[in-house]
Amino acid sequence: MRVALLLLSCLALGACSVVALPFKVVGDVVDVIPVVGGVAAAPFKAVGAAID
Repeated sequence: MRVALLLLSCLALGACSVVALPFKVVGDVVDVIPVVGGVAAAPFKAVGAAID
């Protein structure tokens, strides 16, 4: 059941979105860090945007 759900979600999101999602999530999480968060999150967000 889990495998079917995973495959269905992958098909629904599309390959690019599935690959870009971890980069976007990490960028958003790192962005919360005070002072250096914006600078540290920029590469992750750029990669996520480039993939998507």
